[in-house]
Amino acid sequence: MDLIILGHLVKEKIIFSDGREMGPVLGSPVAYGSVAAAKLGLKVGIVTKIGKDMPEVLLKVFKEAGVDTEGLRIGDNTSTNFLIYEKSGKKRLEFLKKANDITFKDIPEKYLNCPVFLICPVDYEVPFELLQKLSFLKKEMAVDLGGYGGASSRADRFAEKEKLSYLKKIIPFFKMVKAGREDCQCLFEQDSINEKEIVTKFIEWGAEIGIITLGNQGAIVAIKRGSFQVPAFQSEAIDCTGAGDVWHAGFLVEYLRSKDVEKSALFASATASLVIEKTGGVFASRMPTAEQVHERQRQF
Repeated sequence: MDLIILGHLVKEKIIFSDGREMGPVLGSPVAYGSVAAAKLGLKVGIVTKIGKDMPEVLLKVFKEAGVDTEGLRIGDNTSTNFLIYEKSGKKRLEFLKKANDITFKDIPEKYLNCPVFLICPVDYEVPFELLQKLSFLKKEMAVDLGGYGGASSRADRFAEKEKLSYLKKIIPFFKMVKAGREDCQCLFEQDSINEKEIVTKFIEWGAEIGIITLGNQGAIVAIKRGSFQVPAFQSEAIDCTGAGDVWHAGFLVEYLRSKDVEKSALFASATASLVIEKTGGVFASRMPTAEQVHERQRQF
């Protein structure tokens, strides 16, 4: 295995600002990230929990993309929500049900041989104790903060100070920390600091690489030597759902190959520009191959 991804799968209904509805479809950072990384050439496994209410047809994508599902556990519920795009451009989640938290025992033994783990919860379902155990095993870890107080987390779960206190506690576990612009707005509600200052905080709090994705404005990436802006690749956007998750997957794929942060960020940007040109949730043919990403890079 090259990459193990932990977090809940989501059965979701998408409601667009123009009144269109789609679903139920398969969603969540785990779903988008694992299928995208597998299509780009990595051997990927997932650790997740669902209930018997998850339609089997939604899980076929993992077999089609070649994602290992030995870490898929059946529990009481499937995490279920409405993903609502408002006319203002913001998105809002309405939670209906939540699966049980993921524990260290849920990780198949063969996955523990993998050196790299991506943690991308929807709402704190990958707890501190699990992160701590992976850290003790000296795993190289990346995290998406959307599910640790960001845009996908329940807004009423913690106050802002509690969310930031938790981040400072967990960020030292991670080499790479990624958030979206909306995640930052949720995490730093009362602060007037900009994205460059926030991504620098990720480094100050213990990460080696900090990333904030900015939609059609690209992304900002920080390392200990400083920060730089990554442009968005021009595309005909149809559906931006999952774009940040695919960006993150693209970054990890290229970084594991080259260890070059700037090259990885450009590869990620090109990857995300391709996925937003299609819609329909998570399916294998929506995700680009590495050759398609390289071709998009050559075009621009």
